[in-house]
Amino acid sequence: MPAKFRADEATVRWHGSDDTTPPDHSIAVGTDRLGTEYVWLFRGKEPTDEAFVGSISVSNAPGRAAIAYDSAGGFVGLAPIIAPALAKLAARAASEEGHRS
Repeated sequence: MPAKFRADEATVRWHGSDDTTPPDHSIAVGTDRLGTEYVWLFRGKEPTDEAFVGSISVSNAPGRAAIAYDSAGGFVGLAPIIAPALAKLAARAASEEGHRS
């Protein structure tokens, strides 16, 4: 499933926050076990399975846009620009969390 983040199956090249990161979140850049490039979004400062919010699959193929997925693997939309896609993932997770309360 493309959206899943499993720490033991991911190769994280960088983790932290930058100007694309939503408040109170962090991002990680790396590959899954199949070598697919991702930007993963997490609540808080640690890239853990429990803190995983969603992902953006980054295509290296010309003409293919990046695709955002929520933590359950649901399609969130195309992500031609990373910052708005990360904000959308964070808002969607917050909304789902609010519905569970």
